[in-house]
Amino acid sequence: MKMKKYLLGMVVGVAVLLLAACGADPRKDFTKEVLNSKSEQYNAASFEMKINDFTYDGDERGAYVKMFANQLKDMGINGSYTVDKKEESMEMEITANVFGKKLPFQFVGKKDKYYTSTSFVSGVLDLVKSFGYPGELSKDDLNKLEGKYIDVVDTLPSAKLDKKKNPLKNKLFVNPEDAKMAKEMKKLIESFDKKSFKNEKDIVTHTFTKAEIIKMMEKIDEVSKEDKDYKKSGNEKELNDVIKTVKKDIKKMDIKVSVNKKTKATDFEISIEAVDNKKANLGMVMTISIKPQKNDKKIKIPSKKEVISEAELNEIFANIAGTNSEEKELEDDSIDYSALKDDPELQKMMDEQVNELIKKIEENPEMVTDDSANVIREKVKNIFNEEQMNKLNEAIDKALKAGTV
Repeated sequence: MKMKKYLLGMVVGVAVLLLAACGADPRKDFTKEVLNSKSEQYNAASFEMKINDFTYDGDERGAYVKMFANQLKDMGINGSYTVDKKEESMEMEITANVFGKKLPFQFVGKKDKYYTSTSFVSGVLDLVKSFGYPGELSKDDLNKLEGKYIDVVDTLPSAKLDKKKNPLKNKLFVNPEDAKMAKEMKKLIESFDKKSFKNEKDIVTHTFTKAEIIKMMEKIDEVSKEDKDYKKSGNEKELNDVIKTVKKDIKKMDIKVSVNKKTKATDFEISIEAVDNKKANLGMVMTISIKPQKNDKKIKIPSKKEVISEAELNEIFANIAGTNSEEKELEDDSIDYSALKDDPELQKMMDEQVNELIKKIEENPEMVTDDSANVIREKVKNIFNEEQMNKLNEAIDKALKAGTV
């Protein structure tokens, strides 16, 4: 008799658990994790982004894009960031893997001051040289840059932040309970198809479709219109342009979001299929992983001595020199361009390139000197075909002649 009671108790217990699981709304679990801003125990995170796949199918520029497709698949970034809310400071370190080169970037800021380390310069110069362009600095200049920082706001005026030009800031970066934007977004997400949300073990998952993403952007536009500065800032037009582009040119856009309820780690898988002028299809799959962390490290803001002035920076970059002629000959001889000249698809693209170059020469003939003309001719002689070179040489000679009048 007792055994029957035990069995009955187990059956009832299992039934209750099943009913509870079936009754729970995975949409609410999802929004709770995604829109939760109360994870005070985390002030930092590591992240990784990678392009997993890149495809291009079309006549226009097809050969050119396919030349880089395999390299694009290997591109990605990884890094970490730390935020100190009390000091209103942040630090971010990024390593970009681009065309087989590793480019380190470091950003640090406090309140309205933001700096970037000059550590990226050597990597960028190596990348530029790998494409056959001049890119060298003397040891003295590199030493001047070592351990220095660039003031992003002062050196790049366009980077200055104007609160009026960022009306979404006050709506997005506050607790969901206090933000109408977050409340409306939560309500919208929880209206999506319940079956598309999964809650398995410790992972909540949802794949946002193109239609849902458009609805979310339209909701952002709707709520933002309550801010009088939204339209003045130009953000309304920009967002509406993006919405139009997604509706018209994006065939498919899926963003799969997975959140671990215990670790708070979040994974994104973004799949996009786009149409280029109705003549070509472009596809890309990209993944992003973010792992929250706790970091007690004190964020160090650069001192005045560590910040390089705009004048010093311009002077150093003006000293960038190309490789010597012997190295250049070796680089040019090591590349076989004959296959490119026989590719009809690539030649269509090259026709566009040479016409664009000629247009720039015709618009700015005063910029063409004997030295620059020789550099241009030397650079493209193995890439453009005979007909293209004849057109280019004619435009260069015309500009040189105009400069001597």
